[in-house]
Amino acid sequence: MKKSILAVCDSEPEYASHFLDYMNRSGDKGVSFPFEIAAFSDGEALKRYCGENRVQLLLISQSMYEQGKPWEAEQVMILTEDGEGPPGSGRIGKYQSIEGIMRRVLEAADTGLLPPIACGDGQGRMNLIGIYSPVGRCLQTTFSFTMGQLLARRHKVLYLNFECCSGLGRMLQRDFQTDLSDLIYLLHNQDGRFPYRLEGMAQKVNGLDIIPPVYSSLDLLQVKREEWLELLSELEKAGSYEYVLLDLSEAVQGLFDILKSCRRVYTIVREDSFAAAKQEQYEELLGCLSYDAVLEKTRKCRLPLFRQLPPGLDQLTHGELAGLVQKLIEEDLGGNVS
Repeated sequence: MKKSILAVCDSEPEYASHFLDYMNRSGDKGVSFPFEIAAFSDGEALKRYCGENRVQLLLISQSMYEQGKPWEAEQVMILTEDGEGPPGSGRIGKYQSIEGIMRRVLEAADTGLLPPIACGDGQGRMNLIGIYSPVGRCLQTTFSFTMGQLLARRHKVLYLNFECCSGLGRMLQRDFQTDLSDLIYLLHNQDGRFPYRLEGMAQKVNGLDIIPPVYSSLDLLQVKREEWLELLSELEKAGSYEYVLLDLSEAVQGLFDILKSCRRVYTIVREDSFAAAKQEQYEELLGCLSYDAVLEKTRKCRLPLFRQLPPGLDQLTHGELAGLVQKLIEEDLGGNVS
């Protein structure tokens, strides 16, 4: 399918050029945006281009927009220098990251600006990796984030967190406007625009895509087993990711079915008696409920006592933990991430 055209126009040549360079670099890294990008710093050149091509979306600086030229575009969003209006207002802050601008642009998918995407057959491309331990306070999220960032050096990777109170927003010092519960809600639209919404919600951390986890534990507890499995199926159909890492918890309905669908499951174990007792009970429960396949896919990881861990989740690709996780990737997933 031919891509829609997004035209960017700003009187500062460096801004339009930087936007175009960013999008080209993103394409080289396997990031797929549903637009062909055309960049301009001259209003007359933009007017001629719009007259000769069907431009679905025009991003234009406020100063050039106020010149009053008759732009021929299906939708116009104004790049403002003094903040931005609320979602849907057609105004967007110019000096935020281009990644943030593209998230706002992709929100336009819900208005019908972009055509539905024909999904592929999802055969054999996406690898589900489950990380779950019945033992608390075992560095599970730190382990998961490390694996995700290391894999993201060579692959397109999505990280999903299923904790009731993850604290990721505060750890990453970000204010999330949407979260995983919103993606579940939008999943039910069945209008072929799920991949746009997925791209629009994804945040990047050191090359790793994350969908912000739910803010309220009540939202997480209300999602049914069938909805989680449908989400994973839609992710595979979308074909956007080679690896999806699931940082799981007991709050997830259908936990064992999700683990069963994973290519590999990592379970962090500890040596103290309470941790061992919890692990033993968990394994017995899997056997009683006929989920032996989960145990067959599970690799138990006993983490050493690290002398020092990086201070932030975006700095985990170096150090003792990174070395251990890289070895696991090479042994289990056949991936050279160096």
